[in-house]
Amino acid sequence: MKVKSKVSVAVLLGAMVSSLGTVGTAQAAVVTGGKALGGFSVVSSDFFVNAAEKSTEDTDAAELFSKVEVPEGIAFADVTTSLNVRTGPSTNYSRIGQLGRNAYCIVESVENGWAKITSGKVSGYCITDYLIMGDEAKALAESLGTVTATVKSDVQVLNVRSAPDTTEDNIIAKVSSGESFKVVKELVISKNDPEAKTFVQIEWNSDAEENMKAYVCAEYVTVAYKYKPAVESSSYGDGVSQLRTNMIDFAMKYLGTPYVWGGNSLSRGVDCSGFVKQVFSNFGYGYNMPRVSRDMANTYKKVSASEAKAGDLVFYHNLRTGVVDHVAIYIGNGKIIHANNGVEISNVNYRTVYKYARVIWD
Repeated sequence: MKVKSKVSVAVLLGAMVSSLGTVGTAQAAVVTGGKALGGFSVVSSDFFVNAAEKSTEDTDAAELFSKVEVPEGIAFADVTTSLNVRTGPSTNYSRIGQLGRNAYCIVESVENGWAKITSGKVSGYCITDYLIMGDEAKALAESLGTVTATVKSDVQVLNVRSAPDTTEDNIIAKVSSGESFKVVKELVISKNDPEAKTFVQIEWNSDAEENMKAYVCAEYVTVAYKYKPAVESSSYGDGVSQLRTNMIDFAMKYLGTPYVWGGNSLSRGVDCSGFVKQVFSNFGYGYNMPRVSRDMANTYKKVSASEAKAGDLVFYHNLRTGVVDHVAIYIGNGKIIHANNGVEISNVNYRTVYKYARVIWD
């Protein structure tokens, strides 16, 4: 993948489209002031988007503006499932976190086969045998990073929309500050938007619809090239049975598994309900479990948020259609594990919860 030079998105924010070329002729858009909006073409009757659509499987339009930033000392976890991060340089020390497959860390020092590292909120030690470091890691940095839109810290709730305009009937979800989403297109302008807002198209994974389009207003997110961080180890909460603990431990082994719509492989790729079904099947609870989230939601009995335990299910729905389209496994302490941007851990309220439900009554 070749990353193009960074262009200031701020210059384009709030730009008012004043004229439009003939649809289908790929003419450049024109903005207020009579200057052409370089790098843009008319590709539909409604939107201006990045002109550099995918021309090959290895080219991503999201890379038009953001470029790879390679931190000094970067390394990546070369594991099938996860690499333990410990409080000291020995397996005798307790685990404080995990680096999932291809997760990054910054190596501060190396001694006797152990690296002192920092990744996200986790600082500790891990075995160097399972790290890709040095020039090899720098060469991998471009392919392992992701152009990501992160909701700004001063934005309490952000609307996710099915089209890039500010009309009231296209809100499909509300997401919280700090949540991140993979960018599909970094800049989208709708000629029909009464507020002339600039939008970012994000990857929105729903088992109700493949390749569903979703957009967030660009002024409320920060777009940057990011790497997958380590995950903190934590207790799964009080009163959690050994069965539930084992189930969450098992699910955590597959952090980093790619998201594949309709996928059922914990190693090659899963969607949200495929991930849940495969995890529960490993413990004998998946045989009669429905395959899609909306059917799971109709099958299992609701519990309150205060009653929810690690190993319960959490469902989310499309606010516009009312259809349940996503399911996660609650892991306690306000966190979930789910197949979203790959298998990852998120805050349970990363979007509006539809309901909690229980499969295992123990």
